[in-house]
Amino acid sequence: MSKKRRVLTFIAALTLYALTMPISAFATTTIKVGSGDEFRQAARTVNTAADDEYIIELTNDIQTGEVVFSSSCPVSIVGNGHTVTVNPNSRIAVNRNAQLNLGAADRNDTLIISGGNVQCGDGPGMLYIEGTCNMYHGVTIADRIGNNYFGGGVTVRGGTFHMYGGTIDNCGITGGSVCYGGGVAVIYGGSFIMDGGEIKNCFVTSPYKDDSIYPIITSVGGGVFVSGGSSFVMTGGTISNNRANEMGGGVAVVASLKEIQKGGWGNLESSAQILGGTISDNKANDGAGVLASAYFYTDAWGLCAPTPGVGAAEKPGLFLNNTTITNNTANQDEGYGGGVLVVRMKSPAAAEISDCTITKNSAAKGGGVASYLYDTSLSIDGCTITGNMASNYGGGFAAESNSREGAGTTITNTKLCNNSAGKAGSDVYLSGSVAKLSAAKDMNELYLGKPDDVTNKKIDGWYLDNEGARYTTQTKDQRSEYSDYANIGSDGKVYLVAAANPSLVKITFANEDGTIIYSETLYEIGTKADQITAPTPTKPSDDKYDYVFDSWDKKITDATEDVVYKAQFKKVPKNNPGNSDAGKPDAGAPGNNTPGAGGSQANGSNANADSAIPPVGDHTATVLGAALTGTGVLALAAAICARKRKRI
Repeated sequence: MSKKRRVLTFIAALTLYALTMPISAFATTTIKVGSGDEFRQAARTVNTAADDEYIIELTNDIQTGEVVFSSSCPVSIVGNGHTVTVNPNSRIAVNRNAQLNLGAADRNDTLIISGGNVQCGDGPGMLYIEGTCNMYHGVTIADRIGNNYFGGGVTVRGGTFHMYGGTIDNCGITGGSVCYGGGVAVIYGGSFIMDGGEIKNCFVTSPYKDDSIYPIITSVGGGVFVSGGSSFVMTGGTISNNRANEMGGGVAVVASLKEIQKGGWGNLESSAQILGGTISDNKANDGAGVLASAYFYTDAWGLCAPTPGVGAAEKPGLFLNNTTITNNTANQDEGYGGGVLVVRMKSPAAAEISDCTITKNSAAKGGGVASYLYDTSLSIDGCTITGNMASNYGGGFAAESNSREGAGTTITNTKLCNNSAGKAGSDVYLSGSVAKLSAAKDMNELYLGKPDDVTNKKIDGWYLDNEGARYTTQTKDQRSEYSDYANIGSDGKVYLVAAANPSLVKITFANEDGTIIYSETLYEIGTKADQITAPTPTKPSDDKYDYVFDSWDKKITDATEDVVYKAQFKKVPKNNPGNSDAGKPDAGAPGNNTPGAGGSQANGSNANADSAIPPVGDHTATVLGAALTGTGVLALAAAICARKRKRI
């Protein structure tokens, strides 16, 4: 190969390497900072740069005022275990077209951004996103308390916030009339994607709850708040121990005033897609776990946003899939929806719950799930809704005034059972609401409640569980199966429990007069006799007799009706001195057809037994009788020989 060709080959290889090599491998600038002034100067440096990627690396805990990132150059803040404390009423802002990364994508960093747990005035959250922000494992945003705005910890105003991991803890808004999104608020068509991490202990509490402005709500979304044509997508992580003194303790997707003005009641243009993870231990007056509403709405300028061209506009409403919703608590006197509450959403907004586990939630109505007011079309499929509690009605599911064209609830392939209610409708409560339920027997579950004759029996139907006529207090004959479950109209009220009325009979084993019960068991009708367990009865001895169980008063047969079997005993005389019956047979004992206790006779007759015994007074007769009844033929022969010797 010529020298010229070798040079050209080398240049080509070098060019190819340069083209395929990631730019960040040779265009990353690291700026180390150890104070608030250095941190702000680093931000200014990034903002004036035309290209490159920047890493701001903390070498110490720092405190800072307002910091803004506006450059299109990607920048990462790496904590190295240190804390950035943001002054009250200040924030870290990510402007439109800017990109900020918090922590390290390889999960090898720890960074804390703290608000110092100091009450602030009106204003956005501690992290204010109009551009793009990625948050990674090991990052904590904590202790920010706002007064009046959207988002205590994070405000996503038209931008995108992607939470890969980390924690948002103890952030909230309190004291004002606009308390929306204690942990994260997503407004102005913003987008929040949560793939992991935790949002916990966040809060919204407003003293301005006032029925005179109903249905405007002033505190909503303790953990996450979504409105104004925005979207929230959750695929993993946990939202727990958050609270709102009005609605949506964990997550709330709510219509804004502009949406109501634009499309009327029921018009929801935002979207919450919760496709994995856990919503637990949140509290609110209504919708403690998750709330979706286009009737109760938020009235504030920050929500007057155009509907985005993608995301929420394509799929508005609430969509829950493969999510665990547990231990959430709504107000026990008046609250709706301990786990989930949907309120008046009309098409194209939809409410769908699929393949979720909803358990151990509580409310006054709808401990597990509740649907309230007109228009909403709610579908529940493939879920487990068990162990929820309502202090009033509908431990598992409740719906009120959910009617009009296209409205109603359809529940399929779902285990909706073993919930409880204080007044009526342990599993289902409907008032003026349309519903379609699957056959209860298809759940293939056992009923775990009262009364005893159905406990742990396979659920076989829907039964009425009315006020004043609770299923748990009814006898077998009083229970009423509800057959119209597949097409329930909106007239009146319906209270249901998924339970059983099995064909059971009671089989009792007792003593002779029924005063002692040896066992009492419920058996399915048709149970074979050899599968019925009989006890072994005993009877105490008295002065004259021991008692040995002989038989039951009737033959044990297959279970067809309630029956009592009574024990029968043989009397066995005791050989006590002075017992005149000692050695005598108990001819009246059941099954005793032989002379003497315990004797046997193949033909079952003893009519001529006494004919071989001579009259009383003849000593030979006494001896002969004893021989016959005692020692048998040999003794009898000996007695005859003795008599002959005496006469010689």
